[in-house]
Amino acid sequence: MDDHWGTVTPVVSLRHDRTIVFVSLPPPMASLTGGSAFGLDSPGGVVRYLEEQGVGVQFGRTRIPLVPAAVVFDLGFINSEVRPTGDDGYTAAASASKDFAIGNAGAGTGSTVAKLLGANASIKGGVGTASVRMPNGATVGALMVVNAIGGVVDPTTGEIVAGPQTDEGFADSIDLMIDSPPKDRGFFRNTTIGVVVTDAPLDKIGATRLAIAAQDGIALAIRPSHTANDGDTMFGLSTGTHPEAVPSDVLHAAALKAVTGAILNAIDSAETLGGVMSAADAKSAQMKRGK
Repeated sequence: MDDHWGTVTPVVSLRHDRTIVFVSLPPPMASLTGGSAFGLDSPGGVVRYLEEQGVGVQFGRTRIPLVPAAVVFDLGFINSEVRPTGDDGYTAAASASKDFAIGNAGAGTGSTVAKLLGANASIKGGVGTASVRMPNGATVGALMVVNAIGGVVDPTTGEIVAGPQTDEGFADSIDLMIDSPPKDRGFFRNTTIGVVVTDAPLDKIGATRLAIAAQDGIALAIRPSHTANDGDTMFGLSTGTHPEAVPSDVLHAAALKAVTGAILNAIDSAETLGGVMSAADAKSAQMKRGK
């Protein structure tokens, strides 16, 4: 994440339970959370806080905060009874800041990847961020919660940076999917969710195309992605604060780079937790075995 991210994302909070609140005042805004279906209680707290601040769409005498939300399925991780509440969402929104944690934070707490060989061979996922500044000064940034059934690949080098652990190192999840397909529901149900934001002005169609580009970014870095075992969701937002428009294809390319960078950042930043090894620790263990 570079210094230009602040021009795109005024406030983010990851500090309360498994909740991320991603809020721009005034809108746009979004909420990303853990806790599976139970975690969807937390965006209600975000809405409550924003209503108190007078943020939202004016309707008569009332302002209605519109907060799109997505949740990762993480009930199988450590303790299924730990999930964010509406009060957690409220507190997260109230304490949101430009300075926030990544890796095992917020919705990244229960996130894991590379699950095709089961829990013991999976790798810790998490929250990551990255941004790209274009020549005219406009910025595209991404915030990703990485909780996929597939492995993670560096699209620049082709290296598997997080794959199911085997005696020979990280396995190729695409080959595993072909040769040893999982049950329809996989080990966990899986969800990679995130937000891609630009300060370049966009209309609704442009924002939709930005979100589509973000899904392409997921496909570049998570392999395989968009499977029947995944519930990948991306929000495309614009603050509209940059004075110049940016061609859609340029934004598309920048979104690809930001999303893939954020996914790699999530894996790099995650730490071993709940018996699930981080990619760094798994790779270190492989090296000690001489693999």
